[in-house]
Amino acid sequence: MKTVQATDTAVSIWISREAAPTGEQMLLLVRQALMERGLAPWSETEAECFTAGEDTLVIARPGHGRRQGFYFADLEDLLAGAQGCADGSGSLYALEEGYLLVLAPEAAGPALYEYGEARSMGPDWELHAREQGMGLIREDAAAVLRRVFSRGESGL
Repeated sequence: MKTVQATDTAVSIWISREAAPTGEQMLLLVRQALMERGLAPWSETEAECFTAGEDTLVIARPGHGRRQGFYFADLEDLLAGAQGCADGSGSLYALEEGYLLVLAPEAAGPALYEYGEARSMGPDWELHAREQGMGLIREDAAAVLRRVFSRGESGL
């Protein structure tokens, strides 16, 4: 049995006495719920699934181009990766073992994959990192790195 609530900003699906859906099945259920109510399917969807006994609750909302993280072990690799990025929203964080450059998907260039390692991040990772004092450059990090290091300036 399924009970569905859907608006243009949220979908909830309560499933009773059925197996919990896979990630792909969740997205299909959300899309179907929106279309059945005459709402346009979202281009991106963020969905979570909670189970308890024989009950499952799916909660979904429109996604908003989750930013991508790229890990670099040293400054040299970070600078090489930043050379191939488009200007755009991006932040740089210090990790114990290196750096994490976080960019909008459209700003990520091939050099990031050559010199860095893609890392998945939860939706609240950046908020947590800023609270922990890990932030080095808050906005347009790749452009700031290129500008500062190409001129030989010191300090960010």
